[in-house]
Amino acid sequence: MRALFISDLHLNERDAVTDVRFDAFIKGPARGADRLYIIGDLFHVWLGDAMMPSDTYALTIVAKIRTLAESGTHVFVARGNRDFMIGDAFVRACKATLLGQQTLIELDGTRALLLHGDELCTDDIAFQRARKILRTDLFRKIGNSLPTSWRQAIARTLRKKSDVHKANTSMQIMDANTQAIDTMFAKHNVALMIHGHTHRPGDHAQQHQPPRRRIVLSDWQQDYGYLEWQGGEFRVLPWHNPLVLGG
Repeated sequence: MRALFISDLHLNERDAVTDVRFDAFIKGPARGADRLYIIGDLFHVWLGDAMMPSDTYALTIVAKIRTLAESGTHVFVARGNRDFMIGDAFVRACKATLLGQQTLIELDGTRALLLHGDELCTDDIAFQRARKILRTDLFRKIGNSLPTSWRQAIARTLRKKSDVHKANTSMQIMDANTQAIDTMFAKHNVALMIHGHTHRPGDHAQQHQPPRRRIVLSDWQQDYGYLEWQGGEFRVLPWHNPLVLGG
């Protein structure tokens, strides 16, 4: 089986470079894969599925994903902290499957936990307070009922607050918390975790019995690339110079 994992593309109509990267990925490496997992923040902002019919750019992304799905690749989509308003209508249009906040999968007998990763950043108390509200079904339901102008205003406010928060918060605080990582491993009784969100790609081995492994996916504005599972091993693949991850 060949499975691919991506996260934190932050696609938007003002970022032509990342759009070209995504187009090349869908038409190239993703073609022929058995599964594609998009683990959050596909979009830089998503104002709700009801906005989709009038969003020309979003419809182009939907069409690309749907074409891939129709070619035989099973596509899975998880919500991130930027596109937490993604719902059933979007994934249906893409012919994809919506994942929960934390999802257990099996890769040729290997169990893995998938999550966007923002719930691991517990040192960022202000963010976690906001997350408890924004990541609920109730907020999505209320948000999808608001007029377009209100949603756009809310999105602008959230982006502005996010930019200010990042500028005034250390990278260490916004990174995954060690205790939160341990708790997540124990909660799901797995030895392999894959997530994004932190924009700090890496392959982390934990001193634990049995051994634990945490793979952090790259964002697509800096270290863009994708994770591939094939033949019983992972490889992280930028467009050039494939690197086999130890395992």
